[in-house]
Amino acid sequence: MSKLTVSAATLAAGPSQLRLGLVDERRSFAPSPITERQLECLAWVQEGKSATDIGGILGLSGRTVEKHLIKLCGHLGVKTRVQAVVKARELGLLDRAEA
Repeated sequence: MSKLTVSAATLAAGPSQLRLGLVDERRSFAPSPITERQLECLAWVQEGKSATDIGGILGLSGRTVEKHLIKLCGHLGVKTRVQAVVKARELGLLDRAEA
């Protein structure tokens, strides 16, 4: 029986990308760093603002704010905004973003 190796690039790619050869199997998928914008959104969450409110303050859509917060939760290994605020405080990350 032969072994089948599937990389993260292959799993993340759609069928059309695979057929067209647009996936580079050797490409590294290192996690992106936490951005200042993500921390800025989280700082406003800490102040009790909703995604819509934060979007209005920062000139973004509420959905874009949600995407920033979802990515940040993934980086921090948490599921909720409250958990993200607590974890960011523990790590001293909220000091980097001024609301």
